[in-house]
Amino acid sequence: MKKRFCMSVVLCAIVTLGHADDKKPFDVVKKEYDKQLLQLNDTAKQQQEKIRKLENKIREQYKSLNTQLENQQVEHQKQVEQLTQNLEALNTQQQTTQNKLIQLTDSIELLDKSTTVRSEQLNQSMSYRTISLMIGLLILLALMGISYWLLKKRQAENSKDLSTQVQQALESVRKSEEKMVQSDTQLADRLLEVVAQLKQSEQSTKAGSQQHEPDHSLPLKLADEIHRMRKRLAALPQETKGLKPLTKSLERLEEELQEQGYEIIDYTGLKYTENMSVKAQFVPSDDLEEGQSIINKVVTPQVNFKGVLIRMADVEVSVG
Repeated sequence: MKKRFCMSVVLCAIVTLGHADDKKPFDVVKKEYDKQLLQLNDTAKQQQEKIRKLENKIREQYKSLNTQLENQQVEHQKQVEQLTQNLEALNTQQQTTQNKLIQLTDSIELLDKSTTVRSEQLNQSMSYRTISLMIGLLILLALMGISYWLLKKRQAENSKDLSTQVQQALESVRKSEEKMVQSDTQLADRLLEVVAQLKQSEQSTKAGSQQHEPDHSLPLKLADEIHRMRKRLAALPQETKGLKPLTKSLERLEEELQEQGYEIIDYTGLKYTENMSVKAQFVPSDDLEEGQSIINKVVTPQVNFKGVLIRMADVEVSVG
């Protein structure tokens, strides 16, 4: 094949030179022919070398493919052997499971027979026990019914007695509240008389002598009594007998003090601030938000005389 390829190349070259220039001398044509022949031989050698390398490369790839195929065959053979072993193990396990299943079936049949026999025996025993239990249950229900009726009767009697006692207690509390209101009303009226006498005494003293520093002890005690009675009024029910006369007496008493220049200030329910002129006692409270302070109780109220503070209030402050 290689020789045929070379001869074809030489013939083509000869034909080409023959047609190239028929007028050239033979020596010149021969030289050119030899030169081209050498070039063609070199080209042919190069092509042969490339063909040889390509054949070697094909041989190497063929060997590599054969090696890979052999390795794959070995790997497949190993996998087949492993699968065969696994299949044998599964068959052995299946046989063991089948034997256990047969044993379990026999045990179930035996247990079923034993259960049937015991159920028959139990049914016979239960029939006698059921009759005895029913009789005992009926007797127990009868006793429970009698006990419940007696207990209900006693509870009704106790409830009636308790209701009577509660009514008596409420009546006693109501009478006590009314007595307290009457006492406070009498006290307020008496204080009004004292204030009126004090007012007349001060007027006569002013007319007959020089002016002197007023004594605030009695007005302060009156302020405390008014504050105490107003707190009691707020705590008593609205339907308590005698509340209106007491309220009017307290209003007249406050008016008398105001005429003399005294003012009672109650801070209950107001927001506490640091610039307030009060004696404060702080109590933590979960009902308020953080940072919030409310005056929830006034022990003694603030008293001013003609717009001037003569006694600070004593209060209790709830702090959130």
